[in-house]
Amino acid sequence: MFNAFLYCRDSMKKYFRHSYQFKYSSLYNNFSYSIFSLNNCCDHILCFHFPIVAYLVASPSPSAGQIRLAGSGSTRCSGRVEIYNSLRHSWGTVCDDGWWDLKDAEVVCRELGCGIALQTQWSNHFDQGRVNAFRSNVGCSGSETSLDNCFYATPLSYNYCNHGQDAGVVCSETLPEPTISLYSNEVTWGQGISITCSVSDKFSGGTFILQKTSGSFNRSQTSSTSSITFNLHNVNFDHDGLYQCQYMKTSRRFNSSSVRLTVTVSFPKPSISICPVGEVTWGQTVEITCSVSTQVLGGSFTLSQIQGSFTRSQTSNTNSATFNIPNVDFDNEGLYQCQYKKRGSRREFSSPLSDSVRLSVTVRLQTPSISLTSPSAGLVWGPEGAEITRGYSFVLTCSVNSRFSSGRFFLIFSDSNITDSKPAVNNSASFSFPVAEYEHQGNYSCVYEVTVSTRTFNSTATAPITVIIKFPWMLLVSSVVSIVLLLLLVLLVVFLMLRRRRQTQQAHIHTTGQCSPKQTIY
Repeated sequence: MFNAFLYCRDSMKKYFRHSYQFKYSSLYNNFSYSIFSLNNCCDHILCFHFPIVAYLVASPSPSAGQIRLAGSGSTRCSGRVEIYNSLRHSWGTVCDDGWWDLKDAEVVCRELGCGIALQTQWSNHFDQGRVNAFRSNVGCSGSETSLDNCFYATPLSYNYCNHGQDAGVVCSETLPEPTISLYSNEVTWGQGISITCSVSDKFSGGTFILQKTSGSFNRSQTSSTSSITFNLHNVNFDHDGLYQCQYMKTSRRFNSSSVRLTVTVSFPKPSISICPVGEVTWGQTVEITCSVSTQVLGGSFTLSQIQGSFTRSQTSNTNSATFNIPNVDFDNEGLYQCQYKKRGSRREFSSPLSDSVRLSVTVRLQTPSISLTSPSAGLVWGPEGAEITRGYSFVLTCSVNSRFSSGRFFLIFSDSNITDSKPAVNNSASFSFPVAEYEHQGNYSCVYEVTVSTRTFNSTATAPITVIIKFPWMLLVSSVVSIVLLLLLVLLVVFLMLRRRRQTQQAHIHTTGQCSPKQTIY
């Protein structure tokens, strides 16, 4: 047989879970019960009869405010919820029978001096308790200072709730301290601004509320992270004021400090850029672009030289204007700044001066070319350079393609401190060497130099030409060959003369032998 008890709530009916009636009445069809009245609370109000349900306790409580968190892995602010029963002088668990939620956990966290409730857990997280269940059906609004102030049921049979339903909580160690940050505390009329509300990462999830401390502005947004960004578009003077963030995880709200948002109609500093970047070639066209970040268009840009008389203005329907300076010369050198102006109904609004950019003008000369010739045909190009026969003439010619035709060429002999120069004639100059000697051997390169407006500019040097002076071996060889041939000729003549003489002697001996008388030998 099952015991049935009276569960009665008067003004607290709003905490009653209607699903509880169907949950348990569907489990037990046949039971007998007896009704106990608590201060006749069922007079003139609704009463419901449930099997295996305890009577509702408002106060006083036998726990006397003693509560702790226990279990495997428990900490000061996380664990299985246990309360102390002063009548039994023992600790007992709280039954999580489907009603235990963050509002109940919030009261536990507050009572323990922890932060806010982050999670509710069953005993499979902190292991199961080994004591009786002292409370069930806990119903807190979340604002109570102690679990004793919540409505709950005390089971007369302590074994009806198994320890697989032990209630647990995970609280933060500290209370949330939301912060508020602005991308900029001052914003121009018509622009947008982002305001970020955030808390520590351990408080992920919750509702952020952005509100003005005075006025009706109020926005709220739920986030699954620890921060949220509110974007205000097209701000006007109604947005000017103090702003504050609120963070709400359960029923409690936590406020940030305040920050001020100031809305102005002043223009930001324009930006300025120059093309091409760096030094500009004399005679080239330069573009200087001024731009400003604003929604107030239709104004004029002014480009001025900081030290000089150059000033130009240009009206633009966009947020930028480009100034062209053709055929720049040295008079255009210097620092330039931009300013944006817009005339209103009664006055003209001006932006601050932009940062400055420098326009530098230079004369860039093309690298000249160098060539080598030998009018007397004493030049042979070898793998190491130009081979010039000693005693022959050679000519080095420097030339350049430049608009500055009144320059001067320098012939640089790298193996010595010898440098020769000649004025350019038709953009070229020739350096002659009538007789090649060994001291002329080395590397030669050309440099072109011009003077413009009392300023001198030099080109880069050409790649060097290596000149090698070689000994006139052909002349030596021809002389030696001539001498050898002459000696051979002399030897041939001597040989022929000796041969003729010998032949003459042999012929004389033969003739003498034929004329002599024969002698008789006895």
